[in-house]
Parts: sequence; structure tokens; C-alpha cells
Amino acid sequence: MECPNCGKEVEGGAFCRFCGSTMEGGAPDLQASPPPQAAPAPAPQQAQAPQTAAAAAPAAPGSSELSATTLKDLVKESIEVEAVDPFTLQSKKLLKVNMDACGGQVLTKVGSMIAYQGQMSFSRQGSGGAAKYLKKKISGEQFSLMMVQGNGDLFLADAANNVILLYLQNESLAIEALNLLAFTPSIAWDIKRIKGAAGMMGGGLWTVELSGTGYLALICKGDPMTLKVTPQQPTYTDPNATVAWSQSLAAQIHMDANLTSLSGLLGSRHGELFQLMFQGDGFVIVQPSEEAPKTSLQDPSGGGSGGAGGILGGILGQ
Repeated sequence: MECPNCGKEVEGGAFCRFCGSTMEGGAPDLQASPPPQAAPAPAPQQAQAPQTAAAAAPAAPGSSELSATTLKDLVKESIEVEAVDPFTLQSKKLLKVNMDACGGQVLTKVGSMIAYQGQMSFSRQGSGGAAKYLKKKISGEQFSLMMVQGNGDLFLADAANNVILLYLQNESLAIEALNLLAFTPSIAWDIKRIKGAAGMMGGGLWTVELSGTGYLALICKGDPMTLKVTPQQPTYTDPNATVAWSQSLAAQIHMDANLTSLSGLLGSRHGELFQLMFQGDGFVIVQPSEEAPKTSLQDPSGGGSGGAGGILGGILGQ
């Protein structure tokens, strides 16, 4: 039978299998399948609902070190350290002094107090007698101490330098004056002369020596390094990089004659020209910087160790 719509020959059935038209004279075939239909079009995506006030709020701080922290976390991470020891490191750059554990007294560098809790008084410490006063005048050392008395907690720092915490046990230590932060009164102090090149250096080189038993805090630009010195292996250090050394060592000024021609290029303040030479059996502590630590309190007159540091200042006659 020919389809009246498309003209194609259809073998039985009520509908044309080619175009789906009803065949003339053909009875509806209830068993026949309906004509194929196109697949339904995909439903349009629903529009996103506007953000609520809660959804629009700033996200919580992330885990990155550069992310903001919450006030609660800040307080938790930076809260003061609770300790019973006389000296405790609050951080690498901050010293906490328990005045009660120190017997109510501590000697500190003038200008190093940043905070305290309790009742305290501050007074300029004397030069320690006529002999020490004369040594200070001769050496040009900027060695200004203050006596802190009272009870509570005292917090000390110096120009964001790192703090080295030590405990001396009937020992002695030679220290560059600018690197001294605080010590307990049980430790005795004096100004000592380093031998060598006395004529050139205008009387020699001077440093501070501490001895006894008690707590001691030094400052250092960066993390310190300790060098071992043996009788077979002397050690040479840049004066401005030198922090302290064991009293058992023989220290003297050393000038490298082979590098004197570089003085115009390097300047007179560099350790390539002037060094400290250590001999014997002991150790030397140095800092990772050829620049003396900037102290919290500079000498307003411009004298003393000021900008060049106590050791190098003595070398250069400043």
C-alpha cells in the first residue's frame, strides 16, 4: 500500500513507518508503537539564590603563616611564659626576669626594660669603684648598668636582637660590652685589658669580664655560633662579630699585614684588617654579622663604643 503523504510503499499497518501518517483505509493498530519523539530539551539551570548575610561574611583565617590570626590565637601564642627560674626566654628576642627568684635585684643594661609587672625601682649603677671608673675612661667602653630592685616580673630586650641565656657555675666569661644585657648580682664584673699592639691601639683593647655563679643574658644579631679553640688551632674573629669567649683563652689583637693595601677599599672597620686572635683551650661565640649590635641606648655624646662597638671602637681609638 502506498502512503498518501510520502508516497512510499508500506506493507500493512495503520501508520506509515516512514513518516508516521495515517494510512487510508488502515485501522488504527493499537499494538503499534507511537512515532519516535525527540529527546526532551535539558531543563534550564535554576538561578542561584542570593547569599545570606552569614554566607557573605569573611572567611575564617587559613592555616598559612601569612594568614591573619584570631585574637584568641594571638593571645594563646604570645602569652607570657610562666616559670620559676630567675631568667627565662619569653622568645628568642625577649628575656623575662623573675625578680623574686633573683632575690629582688638584677643588673641590666640601661634602657633595656620594655615592661614589668609588680613593684620595682630603677637606679643608675655606679662605676664599681675608682679603679673601674678609671678603666672605663681609658678604654672608652660604653658600659652603663642600672640596678633594678623589687618584686614581680621584668621584661628586657635590646633593639630586637636575639638573647643568649647562660648560667655560670663558678666560671668566667669575657664579653663585648654591647652584647651584655643582664646578670644576677651574684656575678662579679670587671673591665679587662686585651694585650697586643698597645702602642698602635692607644693603650690596648678592653672588654668586660664576668665571673662567679648565676644567670647571665647576652644579645646577638642572629643565631650565635660557637667555635672551639685548641692549642693546635688558634681562632681569628672579626671584632664586631665577636660576642664572648671563655676566660681561659689568651686573646690579643692581630693585624693582617697582607691586607693593609685593601684598607681604602674595605675601610678601617672591617675584620679583614683587624682581628682578635684566640689561643689556648676554650671557645669563642660569634654572631652572623660584621656589624656590632645596635644598642637601645646610644651614647649621646658620640663617644664610647657607640656605632663601631666596644671592641672595634677601642681598636680605632674612638
